[in-house]
Amino acid sequence: RHSAGSQWRVAIRVAMATSTSALALLAGISSHRVGISRPKRAAPRARRIPRIIAEASSSSQARDAFVLRASLASSPTPLTSLIDDPDATKAFDVVVWGATGFTGTLVARHLAKHAPDSLRIAVGGRSDAKLYSLVGSMVESGDSDVLLPMLRGDAADATDMRALAQVAKCVVSAAGPYGEHGDVLVGACAAEGTHYADLTGEPGWMRSVIDAHDATARATGARIVPCAGFDSVPADVGAFVAATELARRHPGARAVKVTSFLTKVLGGFSGGTLATGWRLAEDARERTSFCDVDGLVPGAVDGVTNAAQTPLAFAELEPTYDLNLDAWATTSPFAPCDVKVVRRTVSLLDAEGGAEAGPEGGPYADISRFCYEGKLAAFELGTPVGWISSKATAALVEAAVRGAADAEARTRMKAALPKPGDGPPEWFRRAGFWEMRFCAEGEDGKARVWTAMRGGGDPGYSDTAKILAEAGVLLASDGGSGPVRRGGVLTPAVAFGDAVLRGLEPHGITYTVDGDEPKGVWFSLPKIAKT
Repeated sequence: RHSAGSQWRVAIRVAMATSTSALALLAGISSHRVGISRPKRAAPRARRIPRIIAEASSSSQARDAFVLRASLASSPTPLTSLIDDPDATKAFDVVVWGATGFTGTLVARHLAKHAPDSLRIAVGGRSDAKLYSLVGSMVESGDSDVLLPMLRGDAADATDMRALAQVAKCVVSAAGPYGEHGDVLVGACAAEGTHYADLTGEPGWMRSVIDAHDATARATGARIVPCAGFDSVPADVGAFVAATELARRHPGARAVKVTSFLTKVLGGFSGGTLATGWRLAEDARERTSFCDVDGLVPGAVDGVTNAAQTPLAFAELEPTYDLNLDAWATTSPFAPCDVKVVRRTVSLLDAEGGAEAGPEGGPYADISRFCYEGKLAAFELGTPVGWISSKATAALVEAAVRGAADAEARTRMKAALPKPGDGPPEWFRRAGFWEMRFCAEGEDGKARVWTAMRGGGDPGYSDTAKILAEAGVLLASDGGSGPVRRGGVLTPAVAFGDAVLRGLEPHGITYTVDGDEPKGVWFSLPKIAKT
């Protein structure tokens, strides 16, 4: 069955690429036009190919014809062939780069299945065979009603990446580690005025991107948004919305502290994530920036800008007790990245000022008076069991960090753990979940608000793919809808505001406001007096 389907797809692609009249005819045929028998769907989505033909205007016919040819080409289109091609310029709304990787495939499938029909989507990577397999499997599974256009290129080739930036309104990249594979693409997007988002959690690399491309992106209008996945959309956007809710409930109040608590989490690791972790341990730039809380803040002055901020240090792993949650908590493993991103948001809003960013530059106090903390409070246990759990977690985090920094230990871990391309199976990703609670506090110590964000999938894969995909839809549609509308190297909160939460809600990621106290717990044990 698969062999016959593949032969049909190749034969039809070749025939259609040379016959305009046949293309128009084929566009109206059912899904069997690609030799695949796929199950009927209760509410089939309108097909993009008929829409392209029916709605093409005289001003866009050349671009429509290019998209159609690319969709039905017999092999992936080489990016080098598209450089400075006027018919291809901004022909695609969103291109998923690194689409054949573990997470990239999830991003591509989400967009193909859930993106608005008017959005033109393409997938890109370096392997013809993997791209072809991905596109065929999406049609077979029913995730896509059409054959998505395929673009082939090399992330290290400046001509390829320039062509990619030219043909796309927005590029969402799942091709990490970004310190190794992202520089050329980000530079091309900044130069061509193309919006960009990725899944990086590499603060040192992000600092280099800011230094190299922020000014160019401002000039061209490109909105460059690193950390547009689980690192660090929940933390950054969650903190921003909590602070905004504080200002709404307490007029005149500005958040001087936001604390996030990761209270529930079940997820896995892929080889790609681990490859990024190895790079963080091996790259001197990343090691140097690891504890620098203001590493992404423009014009930061140590001891001044970060005067109120809790440092990132092993000493901070010691469990602390939160009366409101009735939970012991330790520093979250995501905090080294999240702290830097949230503090960049505060600094950008403060610098922007004006009506768009809100009074006094937004819902936050001045960055020199602001503190963000990311905590892990799994199981919400306010008993000695909770303290032991937090202590054990802290010990594991410290051991992992110290072990990864040791070359010999790192070599042993690389041999034993998953390789790039490997990842948790679908049943495990579906079983995953997470919850992050936020507490925003005002200067008087009395004004506060609790909120919560929850997801019903593996945070590092199923849900991070949803987040990046919806970020791409926002960027391609209206540039992001965030409180700051200019180009530059931005943060998720600055680029998207709460618009990304509205986009994610239909896909199982929700945000709620609890009020002055947190509401609901997972489970609790009989309380034991605390000393």
